[in-house]
Amino acid sequence: MHTLLTLGELLLFPGLAYLVTVALLLAWVDRKALAVLQGRVGPPIYQPLADLLKLLGKEDLDTEGSDARLAALLPMISLACALTAGLMTPVGNHAVISFEGDLMVTLFLLSVPTLGLFLAGWIVPSVYNMLGGNRSLLQYFCYEVPLLLGLAGPAALARTWRLAALMSAQSAYHWHVLAMPVGFAVATLGLIGKLERVPLDTPHAKAEIGAGPLTEYSGRKLALWRLTAWVQTLVGINLMVAVYLGGADVVWPYWGFGVYAVKVVGYMGGLALVQALYARLRVDQVAEMSWRLLVPLGLLQLAVTVWMGA
Repeated sequence: MHTLLTLGELLLFPGLAYLVTVALLLAWVDRKALAVLQGRVGPPIYQPLADLLKLLGKEDLDTEGSDARLAALLPMISLACALTAGLMTPVGNHAVISFEGDLMVTLFLLSVPTLGLFLAGWIVPSVYNMLGGNRSLLQYFCYEVPLLLGLAGPAALARTWRLAALMSAQSAYHWHVLAMPVGFAVATLGLIGKLERVPLDTPHAKAEIGAGPLTEYSGRKLALWRLTAWVQTLVGINLMVAVYLGGADVVWPYWGFGVYAVKVVGYMGGLALVQALYARLRVDQVAEMSWRLLVPLGLLQLAVTVWMGA
């Protein structure tokens, strides 16, 4: 019986089926919120699923001169890593996989799709793909350090790298965002860079390089890359909710999932608001903001946290 329950958690809730379903719903929330902020109607709730099915049904073409096997393998590996990271992030009060250090493992797994995008751009003989892949790798070195520093503050304060323990440390509404607003802002900007969202979407600058590293991809490959991006968004938001916003911290534990869902949707709305308000930064501006502003602020926040906790 225990094995069946574990298998159900892994495959259904809060496992793989949940992650894919909610990732599609969150993609709709993102597009709908952005449309409302821009004075548009926005898509229906089934639009992300329809887009995914449409791509899955299209012909899967390989560009002449590209590595077809690697092009097919990269999105599958990236999606698998994103889903595995999702199994480690708490959904409500529970995570399928939980252990000391799971925060670091989650960050590592979320880095794999970025490296996959870099390779996806380089194996295709297209200027747009190669330039987009280069930008993905450059931006990776810009946002990864601020994101890690932003998440290291709460870990140092709680003296743990386990997500479940980080949530427990915020019980009774002692959310880390209230004690470390600077770290929260640094981590959020790092997450925006990881998700390659406006204003840090230089690898996918549509007006400059088409779809960036995915310009020459179509059919099933493009569908898997899109799904990977949506799952990454869900996992990244889950991570921020667990580390900074208390996760499912409520007086009555049965409200846990509802409170968690409200926080996830609210954070997604905040990302949509940033996208509506700001224009895309240049590559040099991204690097300058990261190393001259975010990294020093992250180090300062971490130093203050360690000093106060000593």
